Amino acid sequence: MAVDRIYPPADEMRLHRIWLPGAREGRTYSLDEDESHHLVTVMRRGEGDEVVVVAGEDRIYLGVIESVSEEGETSLVKVTVGENYSAPPPPVRPWLVAVSVVKERNLELAIRMLSETGLEGIIPLVSERGQVSLTAGSGKIDRWKRIALESAKQCGRASLLDIRESISIEELLRQETGRDVWMAHPGGPEPSCRAFLGTDGLKPSLFLIGPEGGFSTAEIALCEENGARLVGFPMPVMRTPVAVMMIGALGTLVEMTAGRERADEDGVNSC
Repeated sequence: MAVDRIYPPADEMRLHRIWLPGAREGRTYSLDEDESHHLVTVMRRGEGDEVVVVAGEDRIYLGVIESVSEEGETSLVKVTVGENYSAPPPPVRPWLVAVSVVKERNLELAIRMLSETGLEGIIPLVSERGQVSLTAGSGKIDRWKRIALESAKQCGRASLLDIRESISIEELLRQETGRDVWMAHPGGPEPSCRAFLGTDGLKPSLFLIGPEGGFSTAEIALCEENGARLVGFPMPVMRTPVAVMMIGALGTLVEMTAGRERADEDGVNSC
């Protein structure tokens, strides 16, 4: 029977995380060459060292390096999955961010920030003033997923950032009818934290971030016709990674504010 751990002591927080989708307790798995190289050469881990195994679907285990073998200049590592590792992972907030496809470096930085601030996913958005076009088979999505994986290891996520295929604004609005839609717009109103909260915490939401020139008048009208609301930030014009970071920080701030309000209500009710 699996034994759940309580929140780990400080020294365990430094355990290296590896991703093994579908891993199960008691089984031994071979890591690929890249993961093996990173674990042995970069992280300086060896046989008998403990690691944290992230299996996806919020399942996390404690694991141990069973063996390290050398094949030429390549290290190959086997890891045995042990007991449940129940240190609570950072929460994944039910917010998607659709970003107009911009310069590759900025979009890659946005992916890291979204992952590390705990948001659900990112969608490359095809807009009238977008600067970069995505072609089928370009390999960009695969690269972005690798970046999300690296980021998840660093920040302790138990699930990867959802990175979707590029899509038009019109099609996206048809797909995401169950979410509140917010369109970042210079000079837009600054809603209160309560606008983002439902009865069970953050409302599932979709945020749209435009290119450097902003969304066109037609795109804004289309979104508003479909129930989208404009949202502004203190700095009216920001680069894409900064706008993404602001949305991630907003999610954290809203949750913190809601937590304080619940604590205050509990304090009053307990008197």
